[in-house]
Amino acid sequence: MRVLLLSPPYVKEYMRNARCDFVSLSATQWYPLLLGYCGAYLEGAGHEVKVVDAPSEYLDHEGARAVVREFRPDLLVVYTGRLSEQNDLDFADPLVEEIGCDAVIAGPFASIDPEATLAKSRVITKLAVGEFEHPVGEIAAGRPPAEIANLAWKDGEAVTRNPMRPFLTGEQLDAIPFVSRFFDTRLDVRRYRTPSELFPFIDLMTGRGCCWGRCTYCLWVHTYVTGPTYNVRSMDNVVEEFRCIERELPHIRSVMIQDDTFPEERAREFCEAKLAAGIRLPWSCYARGNMSLDVLKLMKRAGCRTLHVGYESGDPQVLRTIRKGVTVDRMTRFTDDAHRAGLRIHGDFAVGFPGETPESFETTIAWAKRLNPYTAQFQIMIPFPGTPYHAMMAENGWLNDQGEPDLPQFPNARIRAMAKQAYRRFYLSPSYAWKCLCHPYDRLALRLKTMWRAVPAMFWRRW
Repeated sequence: MRVLLLSPPYVKEYMRNARCDFVSLSATQWYPLLLGYCGAYLEGAGHEVKVVDAPSEYLDHEGARAVVREFRPDLLVVYTGRLSEQNDLDFADPLVEEIGCDAVIAGPFASIDPEATLAKSRVITKLAVGEFEHPVGEIAAGRPPAEIANLAWKDGEAVTRNPMRPFLTGEQLDAIPFVSRFFDTRLDVRRYRTPSELFPFIDLMTGRGCCWGRCTYCLWVHTYVTGPTYNVRSMDNVVEEFRCIERELPHIRSVMIQDDTFPEERAREFCEAKLAAGIRLPWSCYARGNMSLDVLKLMKRAGCRTLHVGYESGDPQVLRTIRKGVTVDRMTRFTDDAHRAGLRIHGDFAVGFPGETPESFETTIAWAKRLNPYTAQFQIMIPFPGTPYHAMMAENGWLNDQGEPDLPQFPNARIRAMAKQAYRRFYLSPSYAWKCLCHPYDRLALRLKTMWRAVPAMFWRRW
């Protein structure tokens, strides 16, 4: 089959491919990673595959429509997002009707409430829930919908949700061709950038799911590979992909490991294998704030650049409520150790948690400045339906009409104002100005576009 994997056009700088979707202030674009693995799997099965990542390619609706029409797929796979869902379906439905192709909706957000998403679609009748390589592959092979696990499908207005299959095993993950090779031949890698990585970089996964898997707010943990599940590729397979990138893709300067979190034992195993193989390619990863100093030092020796760490809140009670599983004190020690090991940190902080107050968020801002990560993000929490966080907020009436956090003691307008204040206090500070003076190219020259977008958002523009 001719299969087109589509991340539809929406608005400029929209980032659909991350673990939550939003319009990026930093002009960051992650790769369409889950579509990429599906594409590599389908290509390995003999299908002709094309990927259209409209947001990263700056394709408007007409431009993306022309690409789909020219390719004329037999099967269209539509990856939807929270903000763009209706836009995505309105874009895809007429094309499916016009071309006469089969189609399926996919992605973690689509997996929240398949019945509701399919009800919004006029033409598309199939939706893959959770991991979607095998369901999409079976659709492409012509298998009847009623026989495909992980598939929701409608006949008229009635929606049937088939049983779920087990998560992909390590052997099944090893069998998928390298996504780095697939991306390099199917996409313009220079369309993707993030402040933490050398340019150009590539995304890949060494495993799926989160070894902790209990945080109440995480979309992927509650819709994609759920619970405390972490299924991993063999280390030989992972090292071979790094060796392949170094040998065949010399223009790629760093790798972002997109495992939900890279736990200590997995990090140790990877670093020892990478060092033994003599691979020098730099890399970064997501990490929980509880790794030991000796492993952090080993990661540095093995070429690690940046740890993306979800600190979330400096309020111990908030951390308990959201089941973070790591204390403020432990994350503080971890951060000091990471600095001592010579690793950069991108710190993720958020505002709008149950029980949070302006005073407790003040504590978070002060803590963020004390931790002194290389970069920091202060996100307004997104209550994804289907997560325990959303259920708690909805049950207590703590969401506004737009589904945003709106607490009695911490109204939405105040939440937004304090998030902006957090950015100003972190980035417009004497200590950050000193860092810019010491590293003008890294801190200023490479971030002019980010500053052009971020400064208005920090002061007067709604984001």
